[in-house]
Amino acid sequence: MVFSSPDWVPDIPWEIPDSIPLSQFVLEGVKSASHQEATEALIVDGLSGKSYSRSDLHERVEWLAGGLSKELGWSTNKGSPWDKVAAIYSLNTIDFFTLSWAIHRLNGICLLIHPNSSVGEMVSHMRSAKCATIFTCQTLVSTSIEVASQLSSRVFTLPLPDGFLKNPEPIDGFKNLEQLVAEGSRVGPPEPLAWEKGQAKEQIAYLCATSGTSGKQKLAMITHYGIIVNVMQVSAYEGVHGKDWRPQAVTGVIPFTHGYGVEIGHLAAWRGETLVVLPRFDMQLMLQSVQQYHIGRLYLVPPIIVALATNPFLFEVFDLSSVTTVVNGAAGLDKSLVDKLHVQQPRWKVLTAYGLTESVFVSTFTSAHDTWAGSSGSLLPMIQARLVDQNGAEVETLDSPGEIFLMSPTLFKGYLGNDEATKDSFDEHGWLRTGDIGMFKKSPNGTEHLVIRDRIKEMIKVKGLQVVPLDIELVLRELPAVVDVAVIGVPDENAGERAKAFVVRSESVGAECDEEELRDTIDEFVQSRLDESHWLHNRIVFIEALPKSQSGKVLKRELRALSAV
Repeated sequence: MVFSSPDWVPDIPWEIPDSIPLSQFVLEGVKSASHQEATEALIVDGLSGKSYSRSDLHERVEWLAGGLSKELGWSTNKGSPWDKVAAIYSLNTIDFFTLSWAIHRLNGICLLIHPNSSVGEMVSHMRSAKCATIFTCQTLVSTSIEVASQLSSRVFTLPLPDGFLKNPEPIDGFKNLEQLVAEGSRVGPPEPLAWEKGQAKEQIAYLCATSGTSGKQKLAMITHYGIIVNVMQVSAYEGVHGKDWRPQAVTGVIPFTHGYGVEIGHLAAWRGETLVVLPRFDMQLMLQSVQQYHIGRLYLVPPIIVALATNPFLFEVFDLSSVTTVVNGAAGLDKSLVDKLHVQQPRWKVLTAYGLTESVFVSTFTSAHDTWAGSSGSLLPMIQARLVDQNGAEVETLDSPGEIFLMSPTLFKGYLGNDEATKDSFDEHGWLRTGDIGMFKKSPNGTEHLVIRDRIKEMIKVKGLQVVPLDIELVLRELPAVVDVAVIGVPDENAGERAKAFVVRSESVGAECDEEELRDTIDEFVQSRLDESHWLHNRIVFIEALPKSQSGKVLKRELRALSAV
């Protein structure tokens, strides 16, 4: 059975360009009923207040492209894009997307490297991409130098806002972005791009490092067209073409080196929204920026939402009255957590999105008019889904789980230099295998929603039965003494595998209990709610914090390694 968008989801009302780069697409902006009301400041530094309007960005992209062309010898319409790959290894900065679009302006490719990547991972990615240029920030310069020494690469720096570092020092020996912009203003912009029809569908815009939560990092090849279409899909779904839509200020705390952050940056710029940028997540700084810039939408991940929901004093310290929606991405959000947040802020709409780097980037989203806690919303226009059960049979009904397969014009082109992994990502008909287990259910409003169950690789096989770790995690989160939890499978001589829980306990609730008492309470609670295949017994470990990626995903491979010790 093929699932698609609900009947009320509109078709994309704009013509989808396939012969221009992302830089041109986003800087032209949306043509909508509210286009004339688009806010003047498109990007704001949340710490310094420095901002760029659309015209500022046009100018900076052209000048920076001119400076890059002179410095690196890149010609706009000569040479392969693969000869013009530049790595961006940085915290969030107000110039992150300016740099990305300047590279695209020269027909180049951006290699995005997570700030927490190891030297080995960086060297591997840059060698695979034949990349000899790194743009970094002050806090990451030492790592960049070490990488550059192994690869004979050039290093350039991006400015972080004044005051972010306690004692900032000048970085000698490296040209910075402002110097390149100044050079470009002297030599002038490069020649205009000359793209053929359909070129955006084939040309790579970004090489995105996968999170590596379930294996070695790979570089996903993302096209200009894939991001252009996804920005339009989300915008059509949210009614950006209608008279009721108004641009707003949104948070830019999600790492821009992650697919979620890439989507936020392009979505905001095209829609004429104000992206308020912070170098990295800091709860106090984020809430101060909400208050200062009257932010209407928070783009967050579950750990941040957990912190908001469990610290009610934050809503007394900061004026958050401008917020209307919270978008949750990168990982699921269970109903109990949404309910806790609504106790603090009943007006807020919590909108969960689902997608992968490989699906570029959002596949389902929650409508503000059809919220349903625990689901990941409905399919966007032009996206279809199928479910395949553990026996390889097509799921033909609602409420039946299966692996999610996706079809969309946004899908990635494959993994750089890894044909085997690319082939394994698609079935024989070109559907993307997500590796996620989900089911479609009818919401109280009668709309089909996708509910994510778990990763196939995370399923626990107990006496031949498949146990979903999420089922146990949701039960444990009902206990006030449990702040956070993750469940993995461990070998068992009799059952094959059994569930093991890593629990972060509350500092206040249940603090009088020792570990053994709390372990017994947890075990008895699970036994009262779930069948024997889910029981934990003594396989409960208390841990100060769960290992997580920057996007908020629990790194279960690290828990497995910890369990094996």
